[in-house]
Amino acid sequence: MADADLRPMSLGEVLDRTFNLYKNHFWLFAGITALPFSLLLIAQVAVAATSSVAAKAPATHTPPFSPGAVGGMVGGGALVLILTFVMIGAAHAATVFAVSDLYLSRPVSIRGSFARVGWKVFRVLAVFCLLGLIMVVGVVVIAVFGFAIPTALLKGLGLLLLIPVVGILMVILMCRVAVSIPAAMLEDLGAVRALERSAYLTKGHVLQIFVIFLLVVVATYVAILVLQMPLLILMMASVTAHKTPSFGLQVLQQLAAFVSQVLVGPIGTIAFSLMYYNLRVRKEAFDIQHLMASMSANPEPNAPSAA
Repeated sequence: MADADLRPMSLGEVLDRTFNLYKNHFWLFAGITALPFSLLLIAQVAVAATSSVAAKAPATHTPPFSPGAVGGMVGGGALVLILTFVMIGAAHAATVFAVSDLYLSRPVSIRGSFARVGWKVFRVLAVFCLLGLIMVVGVVVIAVFGFAIPTALLKGLGLLLLIPVVGILMVILMCRVAVSIPAAMLEDLGAVRALERSAYLTKGHVLQIFVIFLLVVVATYVAILVLQMPLLILMMASVTAHKTPSFGLQVLQQLAAFVSQVLVGPIGTIAFSLMYYNLRVRKEAFDIQHLMASMSANPEPNAPSAA
């Protein structure tokens, strides 16, 4: 613990440390992200195989969309969607614990990071659900407020300004709750308390967090353009030609999505986990707290004992 570099960091230092951690411990973060997403990949390949078999089945007199087939498709889609959220939550939580151990100079492993997650993954899902609910309620309130304005005021630029205002408010909201998952995992907080904690820590640092969000979005779209876009174009061409995409093409597309998730997914979580600690050091002197806790847990062997 004595080697832990706990100090206030600028935005450039946070980003530099993010990419250094990602580069120096690539297989750790790739393994954490790949483990849950590999289960999702298996489920997606199974769904693709089922749809391919159904497409190649000989035509019968039964309707092409029977209630059983529709129910199976809806059920399979819902299962994959739920599994996706659970896997994303598990990957986020395990990555947060791995970054914390590296930041505090503790032993770290893939197994140990997932072992610390456990049932806490549902806190991550609760945070996701609350964020989605807040965003939906915010959009509805702003839309109702916009329609309640007299029509004369909506002429000209009134309607054109409503959409940017909603977008700006949503961006600010996402920046204020950016460290809610690290707070929930590392401080053992519930979803609501974690959101409140994030809002407190990020106050006055929205612009820095927005830059991190922007870099993560750019990296994500670059990965999509390089790895997934060619296969997506081929699949769209098959659909346009009224043909079902082949099973091999669907598997390749799922593999490309899996690789892009493994490569890009950890970057944002690493950056926001480091930003969480940076904000605690700046606002709460976490470096001094951690030093005192370390000295209390590991007293000097030659220190004189109190009479």
